[in-house]
Amino acid sequence: MRSEMFLSVALLFLTSGALSNAQSEDDTRGFAEVDTNTVYYDINRNLTLNCTFPNADKTLTYLWKKNDKAINEVPELKERFKLEENNAVFAIKGRSNEEDYGNYTCSLGGEVRAWEVRGRPVARLPDNTNVVEGQKLKLQCKVVGKPHPAVTWTYQSDSSNQSLNITSAEPGRFKLEPNEQGVEDATLVLDAAERSDAGTYACRAGDGLPDHTVLRVKDMYAALWPFLGICAEVFVLCAIILVYEKRRTKPELDDSDTDNHDQKKS
Repeated sequence: MRSEMFLSVALLFLTSGALSNAQSEDDTRGFAEVDTNTVYYDINRNLTLNCTFPNADKTLTYLWKKNDKAINEVPELKERFKLEENNAVFAIKGRSNEEDYGNYTCSLGGEVRAWEVRGRPVARLPDNTNVVEGQKLKLQCKVVGKPHPAVTWTYQSDSSNQSLNITSAEPGRFKLEPNEQGVEDATLVLDAAERSDAGTYACRAGDGLPDHTVLRVKDMYAALWPFLGICAEVFVLCAIILVYEKRRTKPELDDSDTDNHDQKKS
């Protein structure tokens, strides 16, 4: 009798353990299969994530996280976000910034939603760029939007309508280096610019819109011509003054000679 009771208790314990392990595996597998949506937001504009589940139990509370950290414990989000519609909607108050990118999750009971939030990439270049022939050129493409995507460059000369891709893998005079933000290939370098390098240069961050700058390569003696022009103007002005002074003093000398001659006759 005792052995039968012991056997029953053992079977019950093993069964409960197996059910517990199966449930744990199901929970883990369920979280691993959560679909992650990629969301792009515009810097300095609103950012909203909707986590409304159909037929949700209103007695439960939505749990929001960013990079596996509770949303209210994220320093860069402190006092900048709000939860609306019974905490089902997350929204940035005011304007979003670059540091709002990351992995966001929302859970309610056993249901989970996830978003990979990225700043929409924007490239920035000055409208015009000037360099003197023979000098070093550095064009920096500033990238707005994190995580920073790869940067690509194109070049179109003044004499051609065809754009050429510039890559770091191709040997040549162009070099691609990281910019001040640390973005790879975001700085275009020419050790010694030539007149033929003039044209339109464009950089593009990821799938964003490209920005371009018009490069003008000045003659290496361009700074000398204004100086020579000023010297020529001064020389001509001095020559005019000298001729005028000579012509003005000559009649005075002639009058003086005439007066002396008259005095001798008298």
